[in-house]
Formats: sequence, structure tokens, C-alpha cells
Amino acid sequence: MKLTTIRSTTLTGTLCALLLGAASLTQAADNPRGAREAPPSLPTPRHADGRVNFGPPEGEAGYWTRRTANLVQNPDSYEARATMSSPIHIDNVPLQEWAKALTNFRHTLYLASEPYTRCKPAGGPRQIMSPYGFEIIDMPELQRVYIVTTSNAMTYRVIYMDGREHPADLLPTYFGHSIGHWEGDTLVVDTVGFNEKSWFSRDGLPTTSQLHLIEHYSRPDFNTLHYDVTIDDPGAYTAPWDSGFVIGWNPGQELFEYICQENNVSPDSMIGEGRISPIVP
Repeated sequence: MKLTTIRSTTLTGTLCALLLGAASLTQAADNPRGAREAPPSLPTPRHADGRVNFGPPEGEAGYWTRRTANLVQNPDSYEARATMSSPIHIDNVPLQEWAKALTNFRHTLYLASEPYTRCKPAGGPRQIMSPYGFEIIDMPELQRVYIVTTSNAMTYRVIYMDGREHPADLLPTYFGHSIGHWEGDTLVVDTVGFNEKSWFSRDGLPTTSQLHLIEHYSRPDFNTLHYDVTIDDPGAYTAPWDSGFVIGWNPGQELFEYICQENNVSPDSMIGEGRISPIVP
């Protein structure tokens, strides 16, 4: 049959069917398993005075859990693929030569010398990389914010919100000394006074007692926490540098009791440098 004999209605119907079929194929390619798109997140929860609420709304439960665990992309990492979603490549991190060599050495050991597997606490980024989640508890009546984690024996960190400065005679500690303030809807935390007994991230990147962190916490919607950090440590780096990651909300759940010494399922990670690591359980 010649094309000129086909009625216009038939031609229109055929074209529509073809277009619909193409659209279906495109959708199938974009979503090969036919999964439904996630519903839009609820708005950012707020306290009665308008401040961002980093916890669950009143009467509800929930806590934050990591989506990624690394600050840098590192093709030489023992878990290189897991680092690829990080925002900065390790070649762009201004590591001093000794710090870069130590980072590489730690990865040849599969991070077996790290304090974290020995139940030692870690501040800064490593605290909120907890595999079992964490809470941010704002207590304006005390002018303090607490960050509480499940792992490492339910450790917690205090952020002073009363306008104080860092003490001049700080005793170095695992979490350092943190002071915070609000910049709009963002919680900004300034921390110094770290000891050298812990790692501030699972990337194996070294730090010294000169470490100074500036952290930004923001909650653009109900299910998302943005964590951005500036690392300034002239003992290990030639210049300050920035990184961060996105953290997801785990609704309806509570943090649980975790005694690290009783739940340490990583004995192989405690071998260290040929069982001569000075960091012991």
C-alpha cells in the first residue's frame, strides 16, 4: 500500500505509538530495574526559635549515618574504589613528603596500625564517619552542642556555644577543644588541641598536634546533612585544604549501647607494623 493511501488518523496514531515507545525505552535505560524514584525529602526541621534542628522532631527518633567514609580519592588505597566518590584527589592534597610516605605505608598495611580498631576515639571527620551512626544534640540552655557516636564505646564531643575562646594552655586530647557559632543556618565549629594518638580520618592521612579544623554542618532538607571541613596542619601539610561528604538520615531508630572492647570484630586489623605498634588495646 502506498503512503498516500494511509489515512491521516492512522499515521498520527502510528507516530504517537512510536514516540511513546521511544520514551518508554529511554525511561527503561535510565531506570533499568524499574525502581521508583525516591520521594522528595521533607523540609529542614527547626526548633521553636527558628534554629535548624539537627536531630529528630519532637516525638520522633532518628540519627545520622555515613554514606561515604573517605575525604580523598586515592587510587593507591587498599580500598581504592570506595574512595572514588570523595570530592578531592589525593594528588591535590598538599601533603608534606613525610606525610605522603606515611599515608602510603599505612595503606600497605590495610590500615592495620590505626588506633580506631583499638577502640581509641577520634575527633573531627572520623567521629562522624562512625559506621553505627551519630547524633547532634543542641542544648541551648547549656550553650553547648554535643555530638554522640555509637562506636568507640559511645564517645561524645562537646562544642561550646557561649562565645568563649580556646584556652591558651590546652592539654592535647583525642577530640580537641571545640567552639561553635551559627552563620545563618550553618553550624561552624573551630577545633584545636588535638593529640597525636588518633587518626582524624580513615584515609590514613597523618596529622600533628598543630591540627586546626574548621567544620561546617548544614541540613538543607530533612534527610541530608552536609559536612564540609578545612584542614590546617602546618606540621603535616604545606597549606590548608578542604574536603567533606554528605550524610544521610536514618529515621525511627535510636543509637544503641556499644562496648568496643566486647564488640571488636577486627582482630586482624590490630597486627600493625609486624605486631610492634606502640598503640595497644
